[in-house]
Amino acid sequence: MKQKPDLSYLRENIFFFSLLLFVVLLPFSEALVSITAGLLLLQALILFSWKHPSVPHGSWKNLLLLTSVFLIYVIGTLFTRDLPFARYECRKVIFWIIIPTALFISPLLSRDRFLILLVFFCLSVFVASLTGVVKLLFSNYFQITEFRKIILISHIRYSFQLVLTIIVLCWLFISKTKLPVIGYKPLWLLLLLVWLVYFLILLKSITGIVAFTGTSLVLILYLIAGMKKLKTKLLLFMLLMVLLVTPLIYVSRVWYDFYHTEKLDPHTVDKVTPSGNPYSFDFNSEEKENGHWVRAYLCEKELREEWNKVSLCNYDSLDKSGFPYSATLIRYLTSKGLRKDSAGVRQLTYKDIRAIESGLANHIYADRTFSLYPRVYESIWEYDIYSRSGNPNKQSLSQRIEYFKASVLLIRKNPWFGIGTGNWKIRYAEAYRDLHSKLIAENQGPSHNQYLNYLVKFGLVGFLYISYVILIPVFGERHRKNLVFWLFLVAMGVANFGDANLETHMGLSFFTFFYCLFLWHSPDDIRAFHL
Repeated sequence: MKQKPDLSYLRENIFFFSLLLFVVLLPFSEALVSITAGLLLLQALILFSWKHPSVPHGSWKNLLLLTSVFLIYVIGTLFTRDLPFARYECRKVIFWIIIPTALFISPLLSRDRFLILLVFFCLSVFVASLTGVVKLLFSNYFQITEFRKIILISHIRYSFQLVLTIIVLCWLFISKTKLPVIGYKPLWLLLLLVWLVYFLILLKSITGIVAFTGTSLVLILYLIAGMKKLKTKLLLFMLLMVLLVTPLIYVSRVWYDFYHTEKLDPHTVDKVTPSGNPYSFDFNSEEKENGHWVRAYLCEKELREEWNKVSLCNYDSLDKSGFPYSATLIRYLTSKGLRKDSAGVRQLTYKDIRAIESGLANHIYADRTFSLYPRVYESIWEYDIYSRSGNPNKQSLSQRIEYFKASVLLIRKNPWFGIGTGNWKIRYAEAYRDLHSKLIAENQGPSHNQYLNYLVKFGLVGFLYISYVILIPVFGERHRKNLVFWLFLVAMGVANFGDANLETHMGLSFFTFFYCLFLWHSPDDIRAFHL
């Protein structure tokens, strides 16, 4: 007699391999993540009728709470002045329904499968980091002109995956957890941990680095509180101080390098180039690069002639970003301490010329690829320009300051219930006009801060409700001692100050997936972890 298939076992396998596919694709493809999320929900709905004893025993109330975040966006459409855009915003946050539903009504993962899933996620993030380094090393072949392009998805969203991987590795190391088949390999865990921390710095995502630093501080404080040996506590305290002080020292050094400028005396400076052409000086200009004045020792006649000899990019033309090659060349020569004349251009190397042609305006962007220095320098340079001119356009940090100002203005005008879903383009445009902002229309946008975005759209009432929805299930499902889960929430909580992550495709899919995975599928020993 033919034996009937074990439907429960089949259902568990389909769910598990759907999860594996999701975590493996997370660092590589936004489109495939969407498809896999749909498959997760589809398998859950189709196979839900197969009664199974391992359906999570979590409260249906918590599932309804999480999916109700989507309802907040729907209610917000009642106040919209732009219905098509409101529908678009609702589609962006549909993961609040898809992923919680899929992970809640699917079978409960066994402890081994939960750990295997985390291992595959960590390995996938690791492989993505290796491909990123290969692209960076062979940037000319891959036609990559900036570090943000070495990852296939948003480098900011990938940085959160890096941080979670680091959290998982730290927990595996601290808890001495034996992985299925692999066992406990502390040396491999440490090596992988060191590499991923370095790659996070290499990626130059300030939001990701700040999230990592904040999470590290919380983890160290947790360890200090839990450790009994005084020597261990002292070592951890010293590490805590290093984490606090090192970023301040590093930023201070870059700040000093930028503002420590050369002294020019209008009466003693050289007036002509070696070729006999006059230099121009603007002693009132405060433009600087690496401590050198941009508008000093400038002879555009020689620059134009000499540059057009060594490059096919005409001196008076614009690059792909809309900046004149002439401006990029002048800044680049200044950054190297060279005078802006024919002699200065002749001192440029082939690498320098290619860097200028690709839009790099300072030699540190080309020479210090594997350093965080250029990213910090860029932020200081943007702040300097913005503070002197008030013009924030095409400058990430400066534009974020303008976004913040506009957001605060809108919150003051609509403190309780916000502006509604789909209205941000209209209402932010009005706010920028009220602020007399110099932001051009194409650069105007909402705040890169998830908390401000919720306050703008849904007011204080909506913001508090969403915060309640995210935090209450953590306590209701017995996760007070789930270290991995809490560190994940801390990392995302810090990261949300730097970007509206829960209103982006990859940010929200990543957050809802791991939030629900930890919430409903964490094994009992992980829920109740202690040192």
